[in-house]
Amino acid sequence: MAGRFGFAFGGVLLAGIVAGILLWGGFHTAMEYSNRTEFCISCHEMRDFVYEEYKETAHYSNASGVQTQCADCHVPEAWGPKIVDKIKATRELYGWATGKIDTAEKFEAHRLVLAERVWDYMQATDSRECRSCHSDQAMDFHAQDPEAAEQMQAGFAKGETCIDCHKGIAHKMPDLAKRAREQAVAFMEGTEALESDTVWTKRTTPLHTAAAPDADKLGTVLPGVKMSRLERDGDFVKVRVSGWQAGEVARGQYAMFGHRILNVSISGSAVDQVEKGETRFYSDGNQDWVETALEGWITAADLTADQDALWAIANATYVSQCGVCHSAAAPSSRGALAWQADVQAYQPRTSLTAEEGRLVLRYLQLHSSDIAGQTN
Repeated sequence: MAGRFGFAFGGVLLAGIVAGILLWGGFHTAMEYSNRTEFCISCHEMRDFVYEEYKETAHYSNASGVQTQCADCHVPEAWGPKIVDKIKATRELYGWATGKIDTAEKFEAHRLVLAERVWDYMQATDSRECRSCHSDQAMDFHAQDPEAAEQMQAGFAKGETCIDCHKGIAHKMPDLAKRAREQAVAFMEGTEALESDTVWTKRTTPLHTAAAPDADKLGTVLPGVKMSRLERDGDFVKVRVSGWQAGEVARGQYAMFGHRILNVSISGSAVDQVEKGETRFYSDGNQDWVETALEGWITAADLTADQDALWAIANATYVSQCGVCHSAAAPSSRGALAWQADVQAYQPRTSLTAEEGRLVLRYLQLHSSDIAGQTN
């Protein structure tokens, strides 16, 4: 009796072990199969859109002949994170079933959202999948392009992660500027009551002698300039722009003492209308600076009472243009003059318009290391 029981138990145990091996083997095989690029591109959305872009990159074809597969970048190697990732990926089946991105037009419309989802994931994991192949400790910086080596080492020193600088390295880069510009247009075209005593210019705008578009021009005010609101007459607002004149530069008003951040380019005929106040000696420039003010009329549509919204637009524009090839540096990482030099040097490499460049420069300078926190 005991012998038959032991034999039966052994048979059940053996069957269980065999079943477990088969189930585990089948599960593992299915997991590995789902990691194959052939599986990933079995959906035409991946094959026709994403895969075709990937084939044009160095991750697909390069001098060393080392080719990455979809899973190398998008699936964790560790078992736990891999299972979690696979479970999360099942939501993509719903998108496939509903045809969310089944045409080139739909895919393009969702490209930025899809990309940002991946970027956020990679930042949260410190670019874990990138590091499965790339190690900063194994890099020979002397063999890299000098500019790339400098940026790479600086990024590592600041604790940045791979995806901060390498967005769009395996797939077409979304048009970040498009969304920023859509937000900017909505803000710039918006209207406000302008009941606050303080307003800022939304864009480069003329300062007139009277509340009329054909009135004589006192000067041109740059975007982001703070001013006092005095009164309103229809579509125009009378404002007072305060700042400083540097030495003998009578046709320019600067935002703050000692900082050449231009407020207004003053017309030659209006120089005598500029009010002058305190005189202070600026030792670094070895010259006197004079406190000045100028009153005039500006179109209400060119003004905002929401400084935070204005700077949010400026920051979004800056990041969308200067955060593509590398992470966008914090405004406080440089001084005002350094930002002026950087914007002048790098703006030609971007699609920033002249007007966008002026707003971005103003934002960066007023939030720079030597000005941030001061009243302006």
